[in-house]
Amino acid sequence: MQKILFLFISVMILTALQTKANNLKIIQSVTVETDYTLDGTKGINITYRYNFLSLEEEHHNDTILKNSIFKIKTSVSENDEVIEPANGYKSVTDENGDLEFTITLMGSEIEASKFDKNVSQFIPYASLKLNEGVHTISVNAEITGKDAIGFLHQQKIAKTNVEFKKPATRNFTFNIDYIEINTLNTNGKAWDYSLFKTDAPDVGVNVLVGNTSVYKNHVNDTYMFAVGPNSKNIQFTISENDKVAILVQDIDVMFDDFIAKLLFKTSDKKSGTLYSYNTAKGNIKSCNITFKIE
Repeated sequence: MQKILFLFISVMILTALQTKANNLKIIQSVTVETDYTLDGTKGINITYRYNFLSLEEEHHNDTILKNSIFKIKTSVSENDEVIEPANGYKSVTDENGDLEFTITLMGSEIEASKFDKNVSQFIPYASLKLNEGVHTISVNAEITGKDAIGFLHQQKIAKTNVEFKKPATRNFTFNIDYIEINTLNTNGKAWDYSLFKTDAPDVGVNVLVGNTSVYKNHVNDTYMFAVGPNSKNIQFTISENDKVAILVQDIDVMFDDFIAKLLFKTSDKKSGTLYSYNTAKGNIKSCNITFKIE
């Protein structure tokens, strides 16, 4: 009985040691740029300078990061209150519904090196549920992940007193009737190769404000993206004069193949007017999309 109890205690201690958070300094610095423009969208660009060399040096093990995955989660607060997402930004929220952006680091991105690496997180102004005008915010970041032997590493860092002027916002509405893809890509090759099924792609549509997704859907083994009411009345907030993009891809297990990227300018559009887009170009054989801003 004593041997069993001793074994149980040993296992519990070992488990505790393996999951204990190790607060090494992985993120070296945080740089915040306001009024940054990405793909025609205005927002905040945050650059994280990081290095995993300290993990390797502490453990004297050059495989300590093998198959590990680390995540950098970014939230924004004002007056110690986490900012909520604006309409249409559920894809970048945490379990409490607060705005949270996540960067996943793996593979070569977390290889130990004598040289620091950089990764950036763009936050559209439109995603912040704040009134128009001047705001002073804090950018809060947390990096977490387990190494190859199960140790949990965690570091929190913040950039305070970030001031910016939030522009006026508009409500954007998309209706995607259909997007038809050419049977062959620009290289004259089939999108997919299959012995038993069609060579047609798995067409994915991703609506982006900057690089933040506000709508995503896909269809399998077809040249036609058409999902009926599931792609109608797609509504989300944009900042005044923001551009909106539709990224079309062939969804694959490892890497998605680019099909097309359609960019919609709003600075010259009248409020409440319904506009149509049906231009065939590149890999797009035909399409019918309507949109408006209000």
